[in-house]
Amino acid sequence: MVNKLTIQKEATMKISKVWFDETNIYLVLDGGQTIGNPLTWFKRLENASPEQRLRFELGPLGDSIHWEELDEDLSLESFFDFKRELHYAKI
Repeated sequence: MVNKLTIQKEATMKISKVWFDETNIYLVLDGGQTIGNPLTWFKRLENASPEQRLRFELGPLGDSIHWEELDEDLSLESFFDFKRELHYAKI
């Protein structure tokens, strides 16, 4: 996983894959970088079942994720929010 501090958010970045482990959500970007954040940052996802987390749609521009059932939307921009405590996981 790439250190988020080394990735500059660019307007052209797109999400190509979303996956989860027990405590984190990960995004794979179209450039191959993987970034992750703890589910504790996103209470609806933290409280959702693993099955509910997997029922998402990528936004038409590839820069957002939507969970209809959970009424949750996340933007790629939210993964670069350094106002929150950063967490890193070994993958």
